[in-house]
Amino acid sequence: MTRLREEDIAGIEARLVRHDAELRRQTGAGLRDIALCAASAPRRFARQLQDRPVAVLPVTTGQGIIGGFSESVRGILAFLGMDAFVTQRPDVAGLVEAVESGAGQVFLADDDTCTMLDFASHATVENSAATGRGFAAALALAAGDLRGRTVTVLGAGIVGRSAAAYLRDCGADLVLYDTDETRTAPFSHRPHFAVARSLREALDASNLYFEATTARGTIDVSDMDEETLVAAPGIPLGVTDAALARYGAHIIHDPLELGVAAMACELQVAAAGVLFDENKKIG
Repeated sequence: MTRLREEDIAGIEARLVRHDAELRRQTGAGLRDIALCAASAPRRFARQLQDRPVAVLPVTTGQGIIGGFSESVRGILAFLGMDAFVTQRPDVAGLVEAVESGAGQVFLADDDTCTMLDFASHATVENSAATGRGFAAALALAAGDLRGRTVTVLGAGIVGRSAAAYLRDCGADLVLYDTDETRTAPFSHRPHFAVARSLREALDASNLYFEATTARGTIDVSDMDEETLVAAPGIPLGVTDAALARYGAHIIHDPLELGVAAMACELQVAAAGVLFDENKKIG
């Protein structure tokens, strides 16, 4: 998991309404509806976001707490309609506080893992995979019908592979590229998947890009035109400043919002599914 910096998330709470409006212009859907699409959840699950209070738990291990991170997560969850709060204490003491305060779910992150869990169902959702699906859903909504169209996925880590699976379910053909060929090798003989031998080959294969690398400025202004769409969850941003300045309306990017929203919606679906299965066993 890429570690965010304070400057990456500064002002998130203040710009949520503006960002939601921007997503609607780009995709036709707001933050919550994109996240529901990523979770393959019907709109009725929006009501379930209000059912369980969620505690955002600061964690001090590793490099420690990123300033403003917990508050930004709380703000995003609240924007979705959730009853979210940041525990006053971190770590184990914060977990005790969350339970004693009646939280049904907890959000927590350290240097290696960012997760959200539900106490009643024992369901968990991990950030990287959820972020991949969240941005893939945004790209699919922005592009319209993906059946028979090609999408280039740059970076075949957890985020990229998760996005590729979602986009394939939408009917897209995928071209994958990663500097680590061991990540793309398993896809070389799969139907509807192709592995590019170079970044140039990958970029030339499509005008729909999912940028999931940790490299800065992978996609330049010369790689884009008015028909290009880019979903770029990576930090740092995998699009050059020149491309962002000219084609910013075609680039879907945020450092935290879509990933957190996708986690929250996926957890409600996972928790509901587990609880439903348990109720069937009891019945």
